[in-house]
Amino acid sequence: MKRISKWKIGVGAAVLVAVAAAVGAKVIASPTDSYLAYRKKAVDAVTAARMEDQADLDKKYTAEVNARLVKLVGTVRARGFSGKAGSTVDTLFIDNGMTPGPDGLLLKSNDGKVNLVVTTVPLLKDWAKRADARIKSTDDVAVIFDNEAFYTDVFADDAAAFRFAELPVKRKPADAVVKALLLGESQDGVPEGPNTLVVAVRQGARVYLMWRDVTLPTIVACSAGHVAEEQRPACFVQQLPKQRRYSRFVSDAQAMVDAVVQ
Repeated sequence: MKRISKWKIGVGAAVLVAVAAAVGAKVIASPTDSYLAYRKKAVDAVTAARMEDQADLDKKYTAEVNARLVKLVGTVRARGFSGKAGSTVDTLFIDNGMTPGPDGLLLKSNDGKVNLVVTTVPLLKDWAKRADARIKSTDDVAVIFDNEAFYTDVFADDAAAFRFAELPVKRKPADAVVKALLLGESQDGVPEGPNTLVVAVRQGARVYLMWRDVTLPTIVACSAGHVAEEQRPACFVQQLPKQRRYSRFVSDAQAMVDAVVQ
């Protein structure tokens, strides 16, 4: 039997370790990791700067972060959206510890009625891990979509989002995760009813979030004086399908899904 020297075994082991390290380095240096590392570096630079220099540095680094974000997310094609994409990252300042929604590209529909944020699954999960949103599983996109705090942070308008009803969406690819909700926003307790239709879609590595304003006549059975504030959303779940506008909400939600699903 041919013997293998200890020296050769040692060399072979060293080679395997080197290869493993190289593979590990490639995994660490993913496009998302590179983006997030640069973003953190930029935030740290702005935060550490003198007060009088922060505004100029913030403008400089925000532009560079957005250039990298556009490259990371890629070209957006959505029916009814033909304008140039903006960004959800308009500053790198951390505002009183608040965690805004995930970084993404921001578009407005051609008729000006629908907002669209496009991000990636890794960026969504990164937000979920950083946000204080009490999300049970930050790696499960469906769980994130089901969390009201997600929409509160995405809307970023100093009001909390409250869930009133989920709308059925029939046409969707088998590999997609879709959530269509009627939400109400308020700065002081549960609102009287929903004022926003939101649709969240994950297809492949992309995440689409669309929302638009809606109006709904008062449902007397669910109004103040008839049910307690904390019972109002449950009342809407029962009463909403009986309303004349319900079918319109469902068709609008389906149209929003169809606009982005490839």
